[in-house]
Amino acid sequence: MAETHVISALTKKRGEVLGEIKHYEKLLKKSKLNLQSIDHTIHIFDENYDLRTIRAKRVSSVRYFKTGEAKTMILDVLRTATEPMNTTNISKKIAFEKGIDSEEDFNLERFSKVVLASLTRCETSGLIERIGKNGLSILWQIKS
Repeated sequence: MAETHVISALTKKRGEVLGEIKHYEKLLKKSKLNLQSIDHTIHIFDENYDLRTIRAKRVSSVRYFKTGEAKTMILDVLRTATEPMNTTNISKKIAFEKGIDSEEDFNLERFSKVVLASLTRCETSGLIERIGKNGLSILWQIKS
């Protein structure tokens, strides 16, 4: 007999992955059209230009924070919190304060990983502490 909570979680995850695939397919289609337009424009100026000589450049990942900004925002969020907060809620609050939570390509999971890395560095520095877990989420507070 199938476990309904497992099936429910898997169908939810499948929907998320399917949504990501559709998003990236749309992005890929748009990028291919842009590339085609650029190629046509190059050929307007030089119809004999060999486009194979142009090498692909590595795309840098999105940087959510300037140097030290994540640490400052984390400490501000935890200072104003009335109780310990989990990583996801800290991430959501920071994303909201930065105004990036409503951007089309915003990925909360990736953003939370960046925040978690900053939380861990703050913990190593002795500024904050883990006080337990709520399910799978770590609970954080300013170190007393």
